[in-house]
Amino acid sequence: MVNSVVFLFELHQPIRLRPCSAQCVRDRLLKGIDAIYDWQLNEEVFKRVSSKCYWPALNIISKALKEYDFKLSLSMSGVWIDQALKFSPKLIDLVSRIVDSGKVELVAQTYYHSVSPLLSDLEELREQVEESRKILWDIFGFQAKTAEATELIYNNDIGRLFWSMGFKSCVTEGVERILAWRSPNYVYSAYGCDLKLLLRNYRLSDDVAFRFSNAAWDQYPLTADKYANWIAACPGDLVFIAMDFETFGEHHHPETGILEFLRWLPWELAAKGVKTLTVGEATDKYRSMGVYDVPPWDTISWADVEKDLSAWAGSDLQRKALELYEELGMYAKAVGGEYLRHWRSMGISDNFYYMSSKRGPSGEVHTYFSPFKEPLNAYTSYLSLLTSLYEEVLERYLEKVEKYAWKVKTTQKHAFAFTWSGKEIYRARCLSDVLQALKTVGKEVAEESIVRGYLQRWIRYVLLWEELAESIDRAVEEDKVTCLKATIKMLEDAKSSL
Repeated sequence: MVNSVVFLFELHQPIRLRPCSAQCVRDRLLKGIDAIYDWQLNEEVFKRVSSKCYWPALNIISKALKEYDFKLSLSMSGVWIDQALKFSPKLIDLVSRIVDSGKVELVAQTYYHSVSPLLSDLEELREQVEESRKILWDIFGFQAKTAEATELIYNNDIGRLFWSMGFKSCVTEGVERILAWRSPNYVYSAYGCDLKLLLRNYRLSDDVAFRFSNAAWDQYPLTADKYANWIAACPGDLVFIAMDFETFGEHHHPETGILEFLRWLPWELAAKGVKTLTVGEATDKYRSMGVYDVPPWDTISWADVEKDLSAWAGSDLQRKALELYEELGMYAKAVGGEYLRHWRSMGISDNFYYMSSKRGPSGEVHTYFSPFKEPLNAYTSYLSLLTSLYEEVLERYLEKVEKYAWKVKTTQKHAFAFTWSGKEIYRARCLSDVLQALKTVGKEVAEESIVRGYLQRWIRYVLLWEELAESIDRAVEEDKVTCLKATIKMLEDAKSSL
């Protein structure tokens, strides 16, 4: 039987967008792109949840840390921290005191609780987790050694990414199709690296997160004593319990007894000899029981019955929105500044979660969280706002296209492919790579890409640099023999003038 339990509570509130309307469009035109956010609603929700959940639950935890040898881990999105600083700064002071106890581990996640793990390039995931790690250090003085992708999304590539970033451990879902006959109640290792993994016991986690106040549940009511007994009776080394922190007072209202459950749980666990650990302590204490092999084509998460990516990319509407969002990212990242911040805010995973057209138990959860009556409404409203941002980003991009085009790193779909006899020779995702390839892929391959106009079309329709494309076209018209040399010189001159 287990003698250890690890609790991870996730704190996140999205930056909610205004539903698209004539008033929203008017305000955007008058006040700028910041008008797409519903800051009044964001403040109302944050203060309501703070009153019902954050303050009472964190105070209960603060007391438990002093009275018992109770430990836990917290995963806060950067946008949650930003809103706490904006709407309830004393809440951050309380979290700081809890962290200073030395009994709480902070886990780095995506700063914007975003869809970055779903994008074709994991570089955005890397940048957001680094940004999260930085704010945890800047605000709380904590150096995170455990990472989490949004909603416990995970595959082997993500595991190797986190390992390359210096993380020692990662949290994800214990999914039966991956585990097969094995139990989630052990520490595992990532495929291809030494990253340690903790796997969420979804049954015990969901008993609290989803079923606690369900009077029709055959185990209702769930008491701290009963729950501690369930944990103590589990086979394995440890149980990993993870859920939204909003479980305690928001998803289950205080009248359900959820806060009293939280108050007594540390005492009941101690009485039964179950020790609480942080994620890092658990992965240090227990040896790995094997590799948790999650190929990228079977990426997992803690969301819905399917425990895959379908919560955010399961419908045509979601996939279309994701595709346009990722495409815009090429230009937003090139321009940077406030435009990059807005793009990342639009990538908050909740926006795509609202578009889900699922039915059944999973659909009920999506409906509970969504402010929209129908998925189509969520999609059309989001797409309208994303298009507005796209227009602003491109307007700024085109003002200095000769500068920003060099900063564009395309998606795999928009990369330029050098080919010969129908076979791809090299794929370039930025203009600097194109310049280098023109010198190295071979004269015939490079010349063909220019003489046939392939390169100019890419420059014209992906980089949107019409002037450069026309200059290369003129070089081809003047002399096909020397057009390669002329193109290389044009690119070198353009790059050197930056």
